[in-house]
Amino acid sequence: MKFILTLMIVFTMSFTSIPFAADIGSLAWDRTNIDTLQSFGKDAVATFLNEQQRKEGLPPGIPFTPITAREIGGFGWADPAGNGHYQLLVASSGPCAGSVTIYNRDPSGRVGTVQVIPYFADLKTAIRDLNSDGKDELIIREPLVEHSCINVIAWPAVYRFENGKYVEASRDFPSFYDNEVLPHNATLIAKYQGKASDLTKDLGAGPIMERDKILRALGRDPTAGLNQAHKWMETDDPLLLLDADATFKDIGGHQEEANAAQASYKRATCERHPSFSMCRSAAEH
Repeated sequence: MKFILTLMIVFTMSFTSIPFAADIGSLAWDRTNIDTLQSFGKDAVATFLNEQQRKEGLPPGIPFTPITAREIGGFGWADPAGNGHYQLLVASSGPCAGSVTIYNRDPSGRVGTVQVIPYFADLKTAIRDLNSDGKDELIIREPLVEHSCINVIAWPAVYRFENGKYVEASRDFPSFYDNEVLPHNATLIAKYQGKASDLTKDLGAGPIMERDKILRALGRDPTAGLNQAHKWMETDDPLLLLDADATFKDIGGHQEEANAAQASYKRATCERHPSFSMCRSAAEH
C-alpha cells in the first residue's frame, strides 16, 4: 500500500509540473498549447523576451538590460489568420508612451518580431474576432490629441491581419462602432452637454472628438467635427484650442484654421502660464 501511495504522489507531482517545466520559447504556438501559453504570467513573458535579446544579440557598445515584469503593460495571444497559429502581443507599460510589439514563432521554432504598433492597447480586451470569421482583430487606441502625456484623447481603431501584418481597417467594421462605441459616446456627450466648468468642457470634448473621428473613418461624414472645431476656436480654453487644431489637421485641407488655432493656443496658454518656456522665449523676441 505504501508503495502504491508513493507511486501516486510521484505521478501527481510529475503531471502537475509539466506546464512549469515548459517555457514560452520551447512550446509550439498553436491550438494544442494555447491553454498552457495563456497560463503564463508577466514573469514568464519577461524571461522569454530576455532570452530572445540574448539570442539575437545587441549592437556593439550597447549593454544588455534585462526586461522586468513591471515594464510589461500587458500581453496576449492572437490567432490573426484563423489557422490555429498564435502570435504573442506585448504592450509596453508607462503613462507617457505606448506600443504593442508582435512576435511570431515559425514551425522551426525561430522567433522574430513581426511588427511594432506605436499606440496604446489593453490586450485583455483588444484581441477580438469582431466579425466571427475565426480571425482575431486588434483594437488599438490611436491618439487624436495629447494635452499631456497622461491626458490623451484617443479613438479605438480596428486593425486586421493582411499580408503578414496588422493594418488599420476600421472602415470595414461598422457594427463594432454602431453597437459598442458610438452609443457610449452618445451617453458621455449627453452627460457633459451644457456644463459650464473648464473641467467638464475638456472631458466633454473627448467623446465628441472620438465620435467625429469614427464618423470620418467610416466614411459617413468626411468633415465631421469641423463645425465643432470652429466653435472651440471662439473660446480662450487652451485645451479646446488644441482640440480644434487637431481636428482641422485630421480632416485635412484646413491648414489656415489649424495655424490660427495654434496661435490662439499659445496666446491663451501664455496668458494663464507666463512662466512657460515658450512664453518666455516669445516675450524675449
